[in-house]
Amino acid sequence: MKLNIDDWKEFKISSICSIHNGKGITKEEIDDNPGTFPAVQSGEENNGVLGYIDLDYCKSMNYTLSEKPCLTVARSGSAGYVSYQPTGCVVGDSAKILLLKNRQPGKYQYLFLQTILTANRFKYAYGRKVTEEKYGNDIINLPVLRGSDNAPVIDKTHKYSECGYVPDWTFMERYMGALHDKTWEKLKLLFITET
Repeated sequence: MKLNIDDWKEFKISSICSIHNGKGITKEEIDDNPGTFPAVQSGEENNGVLGYIDLDYCKSMNYTLSEKPCLTVARSGSAGYVSYQPTGCVVGDSAKILLLKNRQPGKYQYLFLQTILTANRFKYAYGRKVTEEKYGNDIINLPVLRGSDNAPVIDKTHKYSECGYVPDWTFMERYMGALHDKTWEKLKLLFITET
């Protein structure tokens, strides 16, 4: 599958994703309330996962969490670093949860967006923090849904963009799936030739 980014259109991040601010979670809390639920802060190592905490404890503390797959973005430190959290997570005050709006997303759609959003990371260099307003107003380019005449499909409700463009979620899913399959095939070939 080829990428023709010349045909992509602009979208505000806030029109694609809802942004949820984290609340303070400390390493001590994680140690005192061990569990299996990922606790994410702003680091790059281990997808930003600081440790694993008890989900019921997080709920009782009214912490910001998602029990379904999501993206996280570092607010400070490694500001702008985006991770995919396949099982959901709770975020501390130095991270935010990003959830795709208006749909039940697949893994590959999130991975596609992770790549696009990570390309914007440079905007948060030199101590600039990720704020909900600034991040939400950032513009990203995405492939758009097209009709049989190859013209962009326009959504009259303007759910995703002021111009009515609709992201092509199916293309994103297929593209990342194809990359995954190619990588898996290469790994299998490597394994077969080395044994």
